[in-house]
Amino acid sequence: MGRCCLILALLAAALCSGCVERRIYVTSDPPGADVYIDGEMVGQTRPKNHPDGPLYANFTYYGKREYTLRKPGFATASGTVNLEAPWYEYPPVDFFSEVLAPWPIIDRHYVEVKLQRAKAADVDDLYRAASRFRNSSRPEDRFEFAQFTIIKQRRAAGLPPAPAGSK
Repeated sequence: MGRCCLILALLAAALCSGCVERRIYVTSDPPGADVYIDGEMVGQTRPKNHPDGPLYANFTYYGKREYTLRKPGFATASGTVNLEAPWYEYPPVDFFSEVLAPWPIIDRHYVEVKLQRAKAADVDDLYRAASRFRNSSRPEDRFEFAQFTIIKQRRAAGLPPAPAGSK
């Protein structure tokens, strides 16, 4: 009797090995781009003939995800991917796919990005934009600690702190 229970327990454990792996596969042309999903770096894209296959990141919840790919010499590429749950992830079917399926299930979602070469910046345009910003803003707007510097200068000169919102 004890042996029969042991065999049934082992059989039940073997049958209850279901698992759903949720993956986002990311490829880029050219490969070697840093991949960020929801602001977190997950790795670099791989060449097509890489022995480990394309880069992938596991996820837990379905919904929208933001991705960003960065590679030196190329323009940053960003976008969103909508991860929709397949039919076997809706209740009550999800119980069987998550717990009782005797094989692992891999839910694959793909992001393929063609990176564009970065364009060289026009130094004169950058200088003009910076000058316009400097001339149209106050020091408090430009520098994070400028407000504290102005207060220190006013105290050193024996002046009271400037009222809020004044220039």
